[in-house]
Amino acid sequence: MVPLDFITLAQQCAPQVSLPTMEAIVRTESGFNPFAIGVVHGRLLRQPASEAEAVATARALAAGGWNFSVGLAQVNRANWSAHGLNERSAFDPCRNLAAGAAILQGCFELARHTRANTQPDAQSTLRASLSCYASGNFSMGYRTGYVQRVVDNARAPAMSTAPVVVPAIAPIPVVPIDSGIPVRAERSRSYRELGSEPFRTSPTAPSGDPDHSAVVF
Repeated sequence: MVPLDFITLAQQCAPQVSLPTMEAIVRTESGFNPFAIGVVHGRLLRQPASEAEAVATARALAAGGWNFSVGLAQVNRANWSAHGLNERSAFDPCRNLAAGAAILQGCFELARHTRANTQPDAQSTLRASLSCYASGNFSMGYRTGYVQRVVDNARAPAMSTAPVVVPAIAPIPVVPIDSGIPVRAERSRSYRELGSEPFRTSPTAPSGDPDHSAVVF
């Protein structure tokens, strides 16, 4: 078991997002497990115990046409190409965090611009961006309870380190779920596709030069 210094990792790989915000997202998404895999409309019999096992499972899921997210920040496979990731590099803790931070940053800026006419405060904008991060729009994350879970985790005791476990191999079987309810909030679209959402208004550039980093809860 090798300790992973999450604080150092986040500061180096996701500096544009405040540490408490990034920590709350990762706590919610993966529980600080760099090999975590979340399958939409399915679930793994167990989570991978090593990078090799995680990569093998991701490749099997991709070959089977499953929609899934991986790693510390649970980056959805639909976003991999935009951030230069593949079935192996998506599990790299730094690259995964960097991709997650970039997605959140894009959601944060889009939420701020889209909602500029309503003069939302930074915290409501951040919450909208969390919904976008999880589901691709500004509302689903509220309905699924995702936004509240992240907010609750932001108030939890800080975690400075998290374990990275390594051993085992071979793809892990996936079990279909008939209910149609995803194990995790579906994130099949990139935040760039938000333009198709009916609630979205034409982006309006905000006045002044506001801080471009995601803020703390």
